[in-house]
Amino acid sequence: MTTIRQPIAPEIAQAAADWIVRRDSGPLSAQDEQAFAQWCADPAHGDALARLEKVWGLLDEEAGSATPPPRSRTSGAGRRAPVWRSRPKARPVAMGAIAAMLGLAVLGTVQDWPMRLSADYVTGIGERREVELSDGSVVQLDSGSAIALDYTHDRRGVRLLSGAALFRVAPDRARPFTVAAEGGSVTALGTAFVVRDEGERATVSVMQHSVRVRGGDRAVVVTEGQRVDFSSATLSAPTVVKGDAAAWTRGRLVVVDRPLGEVVAQIARYRRGYVAVTGPAAAIRVSGVYDLDHPLAAIDGIEASHGLSSLRLSDRFIILRR
Repeated sequence: MTTIRQPIAPEIAQAAADWIVRRDSGPLSAQDEQAFAQWCADPAHGDALARLEKVWGLLDEEAGSATPPPRSRTSGAGRRAPVWRSRPKARPVAMGAIAAMLGLAVLGTVQDWPMRLSADYVTGIGERREVELSDGSVVQLDSGSAIALDYTHDRRGVRLLSGAALFRVAPDRARPFTVAAEGGSVTALGTAFVVRDEGERATVSVMQHSVRVRGGDRAVVVTEGQRVDFSSATLSAPTVVKGDAAAWTRGRLVVVDRPLGEVVAQIARYRRGYVAVTGPAAAIRVSGVYDLDHPLAAIDGIEASHGLSSLRLSDRFIILRR
């Protein structure tokens, strides 16, 4: 009998890759060793680590006979050739780090298919799309996003399967408009709001009027200029929206005092490959405006402005760190 292995949750795969990179970068402190052991105690975490390390082993076998690639060079009309590049501050990192990045990229591609098959509307990497629904409501999908519709005679339902979407809802008192995400829901009481799937939770930011958000066994009304986090079990108190939650519809990411890891994860949605921040650098608080239509330039700017180093396999696999 064949056993079907469940996909690795993206947040667990991210953490597993982070541990692989940190262990390859040098000896862990006693505190980090303890934290690593506690993390691995969860069976799902241990399984994810083992599966990514298996990819590591396969790459190490090939890396043993590989000739070191050339240093960065330019070919054609200013086009950079694929290279292995470690910036001046970066310490050497074993092939395991590359394996983690490759493993996450492959996992993301495979795990994406079930979602795409159940979606009514999908956007590719770097694509934004506007969709007019049958009731006159308009949805703008962010890069790498997907929604599924569930319209009936007495309700208008939308499931956000991935990414983010801006909803401009046409009024219809007889049929409420509800967006489901991460086990919670957002019901329109007005016109415009953005819902974003963050993995284990979702967020909603209200642009106009108000919405009713349900998370767990509680509900709250969120008004214009406010946001909340929600999931199947949690619901945060409303807070003021910092930055412009809909700036991505214009190709910009506007953040105010957000963790760098979160910012880079948002930018990474706009390019193929794998980009992440590891270690203490992920917690750096940043504010700024980033160009989502030129994500690599945004990543390069972040690296330079915050004094970070990077581990790169061409420009498709990038890990920033301090």
